[in-house]
Amino acid sequence: IHTMVDMNFFKNKIKKFQEKKLDEILFKIQFHESTKKKLEEEMKKIGVKDEKLEKNILYHSQMVIIWRGNEKKLRKQIADNSE
Repeated sequence: IHTMVDMNFFKNKIKKFQEKKLDEILFKIQFHESTKKKLEEEMKKIGVKDEKLEKNILYHSQMVIIWRGNEKKLRKQIADNSE
């Protein structure tokens, strides 16, 4: 019985940690998506190609891809742990 209590305790700790990590990941995705959108709107407003703006847009696009990948991996871990 004692071992079962310990296992549940650790499973709960892991679950809480994963939920916190997922919140952080979702925040980062939201941040990079909104920043990219603002930069795209700024680019549209000025109406000319701006290399610095293009690089920033590309950077934020890549970060969204990376964080979406992290989200997918973490959601799979969460699903695997809840079985």
